[in-house]
Amino acid sequence: MENKIIKILKQNHLYDETRALKIRDCNKLSKFLDTYKINHTNKQKLPNNITRDENGRIILDEIPFIPSNKKVDGRHKNTWIILNNGTKLFIKNDRKHYYNECELIIMYFLKSLNINCANYDIATFKNNELLISPSFLRNGEEIIKPFEEIPKLNEGYETLKAHNSEIHFLKTCFADRIYGNIDRFPLNFGIITGGKICNRNAQDRICPLFDNFDDNSTFFREEKYGFFPYLDKNILSCNEFINYLLEYEEIMHWVNGPLRETNLYNVVQKLCKEKNIYVDDETYSKFQNFFKDSETIINEELKNKGKSLKIKLT
Repeated sequence: MENKIIKILKQNHLYDETRALKIRDCNKLSKFLDTYKINHTNKQKLPNNITRDENGRIILDEIPFIPSNKKVDGRHKNTWIILNNGTKLFIKNDRKHYYNECELIIMYFLKSLNINCANYDIATFKNNELLISPSFLRNGEEIIKPFEEIPKLNEGYETLKAHNSEIHFLKTCFADRIYGNIDRFPLNFGIITGGKICNRNAQDRICPLFDNFDDNSTFFREEKYGFFPYLDKNILSCNEFINYLLEYEEIMHWVNGPLRETNLYNVVQKLCKEKNIYVDDETYSKFQNFFKDSETIINEELKNKGKSLKIKLT
């Protein structure tokens, strides 16, 4: 039995020969071994027959899985597991419900803006709440971090031209300003490399945005803390930052399209409809107040550009 588990973990690049295997942490092991199928596709997803509890949380206790014995960096006791449908699932433990709820709101917001981001969901296992996310890497791929420090905006743009990700970078900077994410750069922004197509090296590709919210990252407007990409060390205004981004034709087109069609209310309603997760009133109010402020700033700068269009984020 142990050899079978090790073989499966090796197939999925999730085995560390220097660390002990904890078979007792497997869930429904016999059923897992009877039903496991390796995932040869490029898509990792949850099983179709998942069950959610009355609060919309996936009941992970019902899904057969085996855990990886690889150590994962992070302060949340993060880990990987493999489901019996072959999906590699990333697990974040020790998080307050509020943080998980915010991560899902931001995920739905980013997807409404057509910004590539990781798929998150909330699950329970042994009465503990978890934030879960299917892997977006194919076997052999890895995430490289293009920045060692918070980049200057125009320099980051030039750096990412080599990866055909410069517009994704600009949209990320714009969206992060809307919900005040101060924890993006340099560690939570990457490029995917190492892929193969017909045994040939594939081009690098955009890495979905991940870790879009934690306990330090949201509802910050100030720039003086040095957490955001910047125009110049002496330019601290969010208005000036948005004004600069609107100079790019691709960004203006994006603002006039997905951004103008996206608002917080619709995002929260979609989250409720698709996952039966209801956003707490206090959480909604915090987002609403901050989004309203962002909306005002963006509309001011659109007006300064001589544009008649307006956005409504709330």
